[in-house]
Amino acid sequence: MRKSWWFIAGIVAGLLVWNVPVVAQTDQLDRIDAIYILSERDNTAALEQMRALGDELGNTTPYPVLRDYLSKRILLELDSTQVDSAKASIARLRQLAQTQHDNTGIAWALVFEAAILVQTANLEAAVAKLGEALPLARHAGDPALLWQNYRILGNAQLALGRFAQALESYLQCLQYADQQTRHSQMARLRSLNALSTVYSAMKNHPKSLAVIDEALVVAKATESRKMLGTLYINQANQFAFLGRSKDSEVANLHALEVGRSGGLARLEATALNNLGDGYLRAHNFIKAEQVARQALDKYRELGDRGGAAASQCNIGFSLMGQGRVAQGEAQVRDALQQMRESGARSDEEDVLGELGRMYEHLGLFREAVATIREQQTLSSQLFRADREKAVAALQEQFDAVQRQKQIELLARSNSLKDAQISNQRLQQIVILLGAVVTVMGGVFVYLLYRRVRRANLQLREANRQLEFHAVRDPLTGLFNRRSFFELMSKRATDGAGGRREDDVPDGLLVLDIDHFKRINDNLGHAGGDAVLVELAKRLCSAVRDTDMVIRWGGEEFLIFSPKASADHLKSLAERVLKVVGETPVLVGDTLLTVTTTGGFLSLPFSGVSEADCNWEKALQIADMALYLGKVNGRNRAYGIARLLVPFEQAMPVLERDITAAINAGMVELVEVPGPQPVDAN
Repeated sequence: MRKSWWFIAGIVAGLLVWNVPVVAQTDQLDRIDAIYILSERDNTAALEQMRALGDELGNTTPYPVLRDYLSKRILLELDSTQVDSAKASIARLRQLAQTQHDNTGIAWALVFEAAILVQTANLEAAVAKLGEALPLARHAGDPALLWQNYRILGNAQLALGRFAQALESYLQCLQYADQQTRHSQMARLRSLNALSTVYSAMKNHPKSLAVIDEALVVAKATESRKMLGTLYINQANQFAFLGRSKDSEVANLHALEVGRSGGLARLEATALNNLGDGYLRAHNFIKAEQVARQALDKYRELGDRGGAAASQCNIGFSLMGQGRVAQGEAQVRDALQQMRESGARSDEEDVLGELGRMYEHLGLFREAVATIREQQTLSSQLFRADREKAVAALQEQFDAVQRQKQIELLARSNSLKDAQISNQRLQQIVILLGAVVTVMGGVFVYLLYRRVRRANLQLREANRQLEFHAVRDPLTGLFNRRSFFELMSKRATDGAGGRREDDVPDGLLVLDIDHFKRINDNLGHAGGDAVLVELAKRLCSAVRDTDMVIRWGGEEFLIFSPKASADHLKSLAERVLKVVGETPVLVGDTLLTVTTTGGFLSLPFSGVSEADCNWEKALQIADMALYLGKVNGRNRAYGIARLLVPFEQAMPVLERDITAAINAGMVELVEVPGPQPVDAN
């Protein structure tokens, strides 16, 4: 009996000894987490503690602890803009990961390298490096790693002016933030902040402010001073766009105080720069110059080329406002050249607008007009085709195609004229020699007539092809935007006030292919084109002969259904979702499940005269319903059935935030779920 007790005691002791490293590893990870949480309140103190902990960790420290330690340390160094220190930590992380043959650690290193490229305005290089990291991150399946990848990718896309892609990346961020087991609230906070910036870039400032208000609640609850300062900066920017200058100055001063007390040098520099913007708008040029020079010195200490260029612009505008026009103009133009070389096209467009307004303020109207035209040219390249400012770019693209086809037509016309001239000369010869060679002349004329007739047929065929390409998408064969614009321009003249005689409205259904970027990434653009062609066929099979299917741009489609009742429009959405998503698409040897998300409503909308709510406003509301479907899980369609309150009350809310209109009970929402996805394998 005594031996049995000794045996059991020995086993227990062995288990305790074996468990010591596990307990020690857990304690170390908890300590790293505690320091990381501290960084939300005081980044400087947290970084000091993180470095002290690094001195304690030796060669016997388990690799998972070292990887987590280095990842968190790099984040703190990046937030403090200590680029050289961050690079050294990244190099150590990469070396350890390669030694351990750990693709997850290598992916983290790639993501952090991309973050430094974004900070130094090497945006295209950052996008390429994140594309290299993404397959490794997906294979690892770590929500924190995927969140970080998409967050930095969104930052790069936003700086490049690719707003739709940035919005998609930030929505992915929000999804992976909620999947994290540690720090999910902090990740969600940063995702909300990123969403607010892309809404701001898309000129939807009320929506951006609403997201910031939601994020401020989270920041205060988690005591995240770091993000609190960033949110104050973004809030100040939105107030400035809306003309609330005093609110903007207060928010910037809050951010400056947070930056200085928390050791957040980048936040401090940004707050100074934004305060300079406010003083410029108030025409307090001397104070604006003083603050801008402080911001410039700060940005140069940080090695931030983009921030330095922005501060240099403010210095230039301040000098121009003080009457030192040539000196200030040289500063602004030099900064614009830096932005152009770094690919920061969105910032360049904003600065050109400010420069044009400064010229106007100084009475230099010729320079103001030239600068505004330069800004408009750049602006037309930045916004998506379905946004108002992309119409000019779309028209230019269409005109280029038309000019090319006109050149081809002119060449054919010249060939025909040459044939006609030859025909006239030959006819003169025939008349002179007609008496002698009547039969031969007749045969010759007949052959020449056939030749001219054949040339005329070729010319008519060329005209038919030109007409087809003018109204059709060359890839899918569907109608293009131009054909829809022409239809709407004719329709707008039918009946007074846009009302139909039979009072049966028309229907608009906007569709967007879900995760189309993934299809292009995995199968290449040829695979993506094959999906677009197949979906075009399926959409045509699901609509009536009187309906019009349009390729709206990229992966987006529009269906215009005349004389469509509310029940018919809902049934149309059900058919379209089913015909697209129920059967996988075969691309080469790959079976791929493809789904779409849509938004629909009737035109006229809810009985409102089209003089008040025309097709463009209706299409904007349908597009907002589509994005609501994206946010709520995709593979569905949302329709706005009717208004539940007067039009004048609902429209200001509906135009800027469809969710707020729904929550306020202003509209009736119809949801059409898509088919249950089928496993393509």
